Amino acid sequence: MAIDMQTQYINVPGGFVGLEVLGDNDSTIPILFLHGGPGGNYESFTPMAEMLAKDCKVYMYNQLGSDEKNDVGDESIWIPERYIETLDTVISEMKVEKLHLIGHSWGAMLAAEHVLRNPRSPVKSITMVSPYLSTEIWIKDAKSRLAELGEDYVRIVEEAEKDLHFGGKIYQDIIEEYNRNFQCRELQKHKRQFRQYALKPKTSTGMKVYRHMWGPSEFTCIGVMKDIDITARLPQIKQRVLIICGVYDQVRKETAEYYRSLIPGSVRVSIPQASQTSFLENPDSFYDSLTAFLVRFIQ
Repeated sequence: MAIDMQTQYINVPGGFVGLEVLGDNDSTIPILFLHGGPGGNYESFTPMAEMLAKDCKVYMYNQLGSDEKNDVGDESIWIPERYIETLDTVISEMKVEKLHLIGHSWGAMLAAEHVLRNPRSPVKSITMVSPYLSTEIWIKDAKSRLAELGEDYVRIVEEAEKDLHFGGKIYQDIIEEYNRNFQCRELQKHKRQFRQYALKPKTSTGMKVYRHMWGPSEFTCIGVMKDIDITARLPQIKQRVLIICGVYDQVRKETAEYYRSLIPGSVRVSIPQASQTSFLENPDSFYDSLTAFLVRFIQ
């Protein structure tokens, strides 16, 4: 049974966001989910949010440009700094004393930047799901995974990068196969109802955000995010951190373990039968891992 969702509209630098909340339990620390992308949306996390909402309030919002409602048609706001400012504003407007953050992919970087810049933040823990924390490392992992599909794939991608030609059918077919293997694999049979949420396509504006900030695909970055790397600052994070990745994740286990080694007291979990959307592909394992972490270290 779906849980009713309520919306609070918040003015942020460059526009507004609709902060959705599920659940009504005020006795536990709430969760704020930050979707990936940039230009993604929170739709794929909705089934997990409904599971978690039985235990606590769960907040989510689509970031600037992720849907037509909050697209102001101004590409100048599509910079990482603006999205960090948005998160700061949202947390301030929530007016909570304690908060858990869950950051998916690019959302993990936003979460880390928030706590690093705000020592008095109410955030008590961060769960980094398939974290993006360095463009160089992300590209390295992506091309390593791409090579698992075939060395010819790597050659074709590198030729496209050299020629700046990304619209060809072969390149697009490679993206689709890559996504099927490392972004969202076949969902468990007993979770067929979750299929409708599987990596809901970005909106037209969301795709514009993605291409402007990142590029044409996960393994090619030519946008404003090309120089991002916050790994040197990870040891400064004071909050408890859980790193969750699927066994077939874009983020390889070696990378996840490297990030864990940089964050004092952090914990790493691998979700079986899952890739980048482990909360959708293997929800029971994800839920158990997350709640065990929160109960053991935080609640």
